[in-house]
Amino acid sequence: MRWLSSQELADLSGISERKARRALCRAAEGKPWNGATLIVREVKGQRGGKGGVRYEVRLDSLPLGLQEAFKASPKALPAPLEGQALVREWRFDIVHRASEHPKGSTTRADAIRAICERPILNPATGRLETLAPDTVRRWLREYEEHGLAALGRKKRADHGASKTIVSARFDKAFTDKLDLESVRKRLLDYIRAQHKNIEGVNNIRWKASRFLEKIIGEAGLEPPPGSCEVPLWVVKAEDVYRRVGDHHKDRKKFDDDNPGILRTVEGLWPMDIIVGDVHPLDFLLPEVEGLQRYAKAICWFDVATARLWATVVILPKGEGIRNEHVIASFKEMVSAWGLPKKLYLDNGSEYRFAEFIDDAMKLTHTDYLSALVRAKPYNARAKPIENRFRVWQSYLTKLPGYVGGNRMKAKTANVGRAPTPYHSLQSFPVMIEGSLAQYHAMQQSGALAMRSPTEAYNQAVLDGWQKTEVDPDAFVAAFSTEETREVRQGHISVGGCSWTCDELASYLGKRVIVVIPKFENWDRLPIKDERGRPLGFAEVDKPFAYDDVAGAKESSRRRGIRARALRDLDKSAPTIDAEAELLDAVPSYPKQLPAPVGARVTASDDARRTAAGVKESPKDRRAREAEQSALAKAERLRALELRSEQIARMAANLKAKSA
Repeated sequence: MRWLSSQELADLSGISERKARRALCRAAEGKPWNGATLIVREVKGQRGGKGGVRYEVRLDSLPLGLQEAFKASPKALPAPLEGQALVREWRFDIVHRASEHPKGSTTRADAIRAICERPILNPATGRLETLAPDTVRRWLREYEEHGLAALGRKKRADHGASKTIVSARFDKAFTDKLDLESVRKRLLDYIRAQHKNIEGVNNIRWKASRFLEKIIGEAGLEPPPGSCEVPLWVVKAEDVYRRVGDHHKDRKKFDDDNPGILRTVEGLWPMDIIVGDVHPLDFLLPEVEGLQRYAKAICWFDVATARLWATVVILPKGEGIRNEHVIASFKEMVSAWGLPKKLYLDNGSEYRFAEFIDDAMKLTHTDYLSALVRAKPYNARAKPIENRFRVWQSYLTKLPGYVGGNRMKAKTANVGRAPTPYHSLQSFPVMIEGSLAQYHAMQQSGALAMRSPTEAYNQAVLDGWQKTEVDPDAFVAAFSTEETREVRQGHISVGGCSWTCDELASYLGKRVIVVIPKFENWDRLPIKDERGRPLGFAEVDKPFAYDDVAGAKESSRRRGIRARALRDLDKSAPTIDAEAELLDAVPSYPKQLPAPVGARVTASDDARRTAAGVKESPKDRRAREAEQSALAKAERLRALELRSEQIARMAANLKAKSA
């Protein structure tokens, strides 16, 4: 039987909850309500009035008009009761018949006797049961003392405690032979390790049973048949450790279940936050030589209004989205929507250009701090554009050429046939633009509160929002850097190429400043002098053949440009006669005063001879050498004379001895 709370009675009868609660309180005292005697019960242990008691009224005791109104309302189908709740309701229906009579009265005894005369269907078991009078009296006493909660079965004192250690068979076989707690710990550690390895549940059960047999074998025991079979519930009870395996082996699956937060777009204006991402378009395109069969869309999402901007890119084979593609799409979006205040981007290499957005932002936002926010890797929930892709995808699936995201299971018109490609490569971007128009016109739930993106945007415009328009030429500075290059023979080197122009040919300085694009290719590079003043635009110098007369003419022309620049520079400053200036300045130089002699250092004889030798002139040296030669010759003659005299004496002595 259905019981209604005071709030449900108030909603049904159109009165306040306070009046409904007062009516039930009076009905519990036996007083009628709207001409009907209500059957009311007390419910304890839940939120309610004083002492945690609240009243409920049985539906069939209400006036017929309210019963019919309840049956006609959606509340006429309450959730079915199960378990203890069903037992309590059944027992209450029984004891309520006797509780209407005073305690100790013969009428209560007669009511209890009448209840026990016939079998009563127990809805919890589906069987007819004949109750004993003492059982009914006990239920009635417990209800009057403790309320409705006392009519349910009491929990066992050991409720929730494990009644086995390993399993019933294992415990029975080895209780007195092994330390079951130690065996249980080893077994659970093994099962947990298998869960961490993302092993299948049935495989874990099989392996755990073999592991348990191994433990018994190590103890030197023989297990009885079936005693080492691990129950499946033991394995499943430890499956929380699979989360560790998900973290180590399937990080995306683990991160998808990370706790998150709720965000609101309340207070955001259009273009306050723009989210960028690259989305593959699951359409098979016509085969064109050199081009890929699947296109990609560079998308921008306005968080405040849920608007989507998509630039379709059909790439050559073997190539991916590059910075120049994203820059071009960004410029298109800014030209149409205006400059965003913040960019929320992924960490892909195609978004390296975004670091240079800061310079463009500073041109329009004086209180600007940072325009770029990077999403955490592998965190799709942090990018709200992912949800809008799915909404947009629901419109694309109905269009021709759509094959779905799984290339191995592409959607086809007929089983066993290849997918039918989209009919025209030229009209494909037009079709995508049409699907975006439909997306912007459709109402969306969630942050838009059943408004379409166009309605949300129009409301912001009516509320006074204004966009920041940007001249496309203003992005030249944002997406380029200035670097210094040395000028050598009228050329500068950039990107492995030699660049020149007439301004460089006539430039007589050593270095110039070159404006170099960061992610694009320019045919002409702006150049400035060392003070930052514009000079001109350099182009890649084209070589000439050795026998090409045009090369000689171009060389002469450049020499002429440099000569004219030199003459102009020469004329811009006067010429100075350096010799005349030097001689004219000599008389004006300060003169040195003579210093008095305080001491004199004389030289020794050796020093004098040394000094004389150092100071000897060539003429004196020749005279000295001639004098030395004459002396040497005289000494040799004198020596010969002495030798002759000695020989003569020796001969005289020999002669005298022989005589």
